[in-house]
Amino acid sequence: MPLRGPSQDLFKRSKQELSFSVGTGFQGGPSRKRKGYRLALWSLMASFIDALILLAISCAFLVLFSLLMKTPANAVIKIFFRSESNIMLLAQLYAVSAWVYLIATRVLTGSSIGEWACNIRLGQPHERMETRYVWRVLKRSTLIVATGVVVLPALSLILGGDLTGKLCGLRLFSLK
Repeated sequence: MPLRGPSQDLFKRSKQELSFSVGTGFQGGPSRKRKGYRLALWSLMASFIDALILLAISCAFLVLFSLLMKTPANAVIKIFFRSESNIMLLAQLYAVSAWVYLIATRVLTGSSIGEWACNIRLGQPHERMETRYVWRVLKRSTLIVATGVVVLPALSLILGGDLTGKLCGLRLFSLK
């Protein structure tokens, strides 16, 4: 058996080259994809799903907090909803949580859980491998959270296109 040295190719390529886009759902061609109003409607639905997920996570943390403090959950809720400043604090905490959630899931997987459930992805696969992808996700997520999470998807639905994608340079793509 001959020894393998640096002069020999250790990683011989097979006859069938694997493409990065295998298994990502982008092979269907542009004729099968949702566009315009349909894509904007699915984007709005994805935002709604993400909002529900964040609400569920918030409820889970509320229950854990009440268990750690050994107080009933309704007592904790009453404390937080006593004054308007506490309600504003909770709204700000929710907005920051939404921002971190959107950035983390989109950078790591290319879509949030709501977008994944609706078969929507941010950017093409080759765009996700670029360094500036993270900055575009940061810009897009900041713009969405700063305008109230549902406002830009609703405007996109009214205008019939991905308004946020046009503003930040990172478009949504449909897998179906």
